Amino acid sequence: MNTFSRCKFGGFLLLLAAMLVSVPVFAQTTDFSGEWNTLNHEDNDERAGGPPLGDWLGLPLNDAGRMKAESNAESIWGLPEFQCRPHPAPYQWRAQGGVQFTRQLDPVSRELTAYHVQYQRSLDRPIYMDGRPHPSKYAPHSWSGFSTGRFIGNTLEVKTTHLKESYFRRNGAFFSDKATMTEYFIRHGDNLTITMILEDPVYLSEPFVQTTNYRLNVHNQMSYYPCTIIDENGSTKNVPHFLPGQNPALDEFPDLMGIPREAARGGAETMYPEYRLRIKKP
Repeated sequence: MNTFSRCKFGGFLLLLAAMLVSVPVFAQTTDFSGEWNTLNHEDNDERAGGPPLGDWLGLPLNDAGRMKAESNAESIWGLPEFQCRPHPAPYQWRAQGGVQFTRQLDPVSRELTAYHVQYQRSLDRPIYMDGRPHPSKYAPHSWSGFSTGRFIGNTLEVKTTHLKESYFRRNGAFFSDKATMTEYFIRHGDNLTITMILEDPVYLSEPFVQTTNYRLNVHNQMSYYPCTIIDENGSTKNVPHFLPGQNPALDEFPDLMGIPREAARGGAETMYPEYRLRIKKP
């Protein structure tokens, strides 16, 4: 290579280096923004009229969680303060309607600082992506909790703390205000899978794991939710409940479905296939 050719080739390398420097560097991210329709092929009874009282099969309730569930009265949903109460974050994935994701970007750096998640019946739920820590354990708790996220490859991992005590199934299965939730958001084209892991030292003996699937709908827009309070309990202002061991409706579901009553009461052991062999023995 002569001197002219070497100079020409060197100039080309300098130009290429300058072009590469000018190319913007994009952070690792997956875009979940948009309107997603829920696919009700998982636990359909739970999504429609709601699971029957006494059906806690496959839920890792401990003794305290079981006592809490068995003291539940379904008529509590008729109380005015329950009718417009937002669903808690661990239940929202199985609630009515779809989900809406929006991205919050820094106007200068264009970095993703938060996702905002909204459901048909909920408060705005921010998922902070800017690396901020979770607040002190003495900070206020809310229905949505406090969520932070990070990307592991193309999967978004979300950690949630500071939840108010509430239900993760509408028939009385509760988590306490000490519960924490971990979620994994995985997108495959127009399909979105949410894996939710709920851990609670008060009412659960093992983590409760649940997946929910959605499909993108670019022709949809989440509408306003007009909550109207109706006093379904009439003149009484008593809070519906049953004392432990006094709920007369607990056997209706297992007797109707032909399920052993002990199995319907739930527990970590009912989550595994081996439990079928156990209940066949006297």
